[in-house]
Amino acid sequence: MNRRGFIAGAFMAAAPYPLVSAEKAVPTSSGATADGGRGILRLNPPEQVLPMLQNMRMRAIRTDRKFHPVPQQAQLTLLHFSDIHNDVTNLRRVMEFYRHYRRFFDDALLTGDIAGGSWRDWSEEMMTVDGFRGVLKTIGNHDNLRWNGTRTDANARQCYDRYFDGIASWGVVQPDDSNPGLCYWYKDYPKCGIRLVGLDCMHYDRAQNTWFSAVLETAREKGLAVLAAQHYPPMNKRNTTGLPNCPFDSLQRESLNSELPQAVAAVDAFQKAGGEFICWLGGHTHADFCGTVNGRRQMFITVGIARNSEIWGDMRRVAGEKSQDLFNVVSVDVCRKHIRVMRVGAEWSRFMQRRCAMCLDYENRCQIA
Repeated sequence: MNRRGFIAGAFMAAAPYPLVSAEKAVPTSSGATADGGRGILRLNPPEQVLPMLQNMRMRAIRTDRKFHPVPQQAQLTLLHFSDIHNDVTNLRRVMEFYRHYRRFFDDALLTGDIAGGSWRDWSEEMMTVDGFRGVLKTIGNHDNLRWNGTRTDANARQCYDRYFDGIASWGVVQPDDSNPGLCYWYKDYPKCGIRLVGLDCMHYDRAQNTWFSAVLETAREKGLAVLAAQHYPPMNKRNTTGLPNCPFDSLQRESLNSELPQAVAAVDAFQKAGGEFICWLGGHTHADFCGTVNGRRQMFITVGIARNSEIWGDMRRVAGEKSQDLFNVVSVDVCRKHIRVMRVGAEWSRFMQRRCAMCLDYENRCQIA
């Protein structure tokens, strides 16, 4: 499928939309705001955060022939957010959390929609936020939209020049390092037994699919499990099934309309050859989704909107309160085949689903807790 085929399925790609902010904190009788100027670290104090982060980094244990405990491979732990949509304030908050708890993370990952509605809704101030250049990134549909009004799509090189400033510090491998301009990459974490692959779903063509298939095959040869990241969900709502009673799978599924069928087929071939696939990480929908691709042994986790906005989302967002922020901490244990997910920020949906934490068995594609 060519790029037009992918864009046709995107509910937001046809035209920019107004990105209004969510509700503000309510003033008190004294005139001060109810949040008292609290930042993200005060809203998520160490006594709440540290026990969860420490457990997410905990390594599986086995015993040797003499029954001595032997720790298994290290856990890959990512701070995953998406759809920041030019919200400089919320980006600063994400990066503040990431820097403060940096020892618990291997990397931070942003799966697209760095820009607002289009390139006109983009501030260079985003790139000046401390640490943001070092965040792993993939391209979203709004990052690809150059103008409001008359639609003009950017090519891969234009997106690369605008959003991939700092890629030299990511530690990633691209198809041809001597010819930069492609917005897809992979990064190996040997101690964790994992290869993370970042795809460009806005310019997905035969060349990228061939590259992706080759990257999957070399990961299989090296004994690395594969975690894939991109902006779009892997398949649309007709071709996916949510996990039963999973709070991270929204009951509001209208926005699950985009897909990456060629990439899904490449992963299917990789698995049939004996490769180990962990899951897809993405965004785009502005609501949380977690489930499986129908007829495939593939799971996906789509995170809600990081911008303080309620458009297409299913969660109330209030500035100055905990719900102002929304991102996930994702930890992968390839020994036990577990994915652990922790929410930082907005937890309650309008369906009264609480997204606090969950543990998934990616081998059997089910929720553990």
